[in-house]
Amino acid sequence: MKIPEFNKKKSIYYIIIIILLIYIFFFDNSSFFRKFLIKKQLSELKADINLLEQENLRLKEENDKLQNDAKTWETKARELGMQKEGEEIFLFKSDEDIKPD
Repeated sequence: MKIPEFNKKKSIYYIIIIILLIYIFFFDNSSFFRKFLIKKQLSELKADINLLEQENLRLKEENDKLQNDAKTWETKARELGMQKEGEEIFLFKSDEDIKPD
């Protein structure tokens, strides 16, 4: 069966349009798929920024406490193994720290 010439031209136009649409949706720099990926990345970065801002606020509060509260400062110093002048420190090993020979 022979396809009329008119239908061949019409089908070629449809194929060209479909290829063009596929290119626009998936491969173009401003494609919908690329915009979707960029929006997803943007929301992830905003979440990261939010977490970092919360951590920054916590660290600022801790810094203020260390600068203004002597008791907090002393507690942190002792956590780092510092001692007052004239004090002796005793370190105890737990069972987990002792390795059998």
